[in-house]
Amino acid sequence: MSASKTKVEDALANLALRLKLESLKLNEKNETYLLFDQKFHVTCIFDANKDEFILTSSVGELEKFSVEAYKRLLGDNFFWAGTAGARLFLEPGEEGGPDTIVIREIVPIAMFDEERLYERMEDFVNAVEYWTTEYPKLPQGRGDSLANQATGNIMVPA
Repeated sequence: MSASKTKVEDALANLALRLKLESLKLNEKNETYLLFDQKFHVTCIFDANKDEFILTSSVGELEKFSVEAYKRLLGDNFFWAGTAGARLFLEPGEEGGPDTIVIREIVPIAMFDEERLYERMEDFVNAVEYWTTEYPKLPQGRGDSLANQATGNIMVPA
């Protein structure tokens, strides 16, 4: 086992103790999963190739071409103002379906230890909770003319 993976395993064991969990270990894909308050899912991934530890969570859905919502997401990403150090991004949905709003934080293993994981997890879960309640307030589907331009549809007034 690499020194980085040992560092991650030790930090996860410490996190499990602090959260009063029986155990918390990486699976064969170097992932582990947490559920907070029975509603906030967090996936933890150790990327050995990049020597990074990644926290990620889906927080909601957003209709395509929701321009005003895009502006809000970009604004809150700026200097991590609305994300507690993490980043928001959109994961494309199926054609015609909504995109998924995902929050993700990447922690380089060089900056990673037991205390840092606990602190980052706390901030991350708070950001997930915030965005889970915030995304329903985002203006959805306000870019109808933009959507029609992008798909090649032409709107003819009746």
